[in-house]
Amino acid sequence: MATTMTRKRQNSDPNAAQVRERILQAFSEKAKRSGLRSVVMAELASELRMSATTLYNHFSSKEELVLVLVERWVMEVAAAEALTSERPELRTPLDRVRHWAEIWSASMSELSVAFIQDLQREYPVAWDIFQEGVEERKRVGSEILRPVLKPELNADVALEILNLILARVADPKFADRAGTSRSDAIQTAVSVWASGALTQAGQLRAIPSANEGPDDRSV
Repeated sequence: MATTMTRKRQNSDPNAAQVRERILQAFSEKAKRSGLRSVVMAELASELRMSATTLYNHFSSKEELVLVLVERWVMEVAAAEALTSERPELRTPLDRVRHWAEIWSASMSELSVAFIQDLQREYPVAWDIFQEGVEERKRVGSEILRPVLKPELNADVALEILNLILARVADPKFADRAGTSRSDAIQTAVSVWASGALTQAGQLRAIPSANEGPDDRSV
């Protein structure tokens, strides 16, 4: 992933980190919900009851705020995924991909269509970081699934179909229409996809833990 483009500044204010976090949180909540264009820096400063000068002392521009927001989003998704390997109950590839799909869909659902469109149109550096993060998350899912896809299937097509399914069912409106939760919709969609795309081993065979040998796997 691209390294951070934000500059590190020295600030004599002992509360600088807290103020910076407060600015980022307020910016993030509004931008993710209503799009980046919806946030006007002067209005943001007013909402936070600070001067625009104070805001710019912590973030030199709106672009810097966008960069920090995107970088944090990418890191948080990666950190949540990394915990998957530490959960002993996620033993089969199907269990792992269900968990991966839930994390990924929840993270994407934080971002409105307006946010993504504004990011792509107006912030090319941040957009590149975002795209790299998206591709890395897809790679993680692909690594889990490719070894257990049915050999007669085109792997790239099968994985792209899964991405399209997740994009659809992760929409809270879809779950509302189906009369279920978003989590249940995602789990059902992944299970239906897996029944046609994964080998039986991929759906049932446990992944051995570090303390198990290959003969200890349950089926």
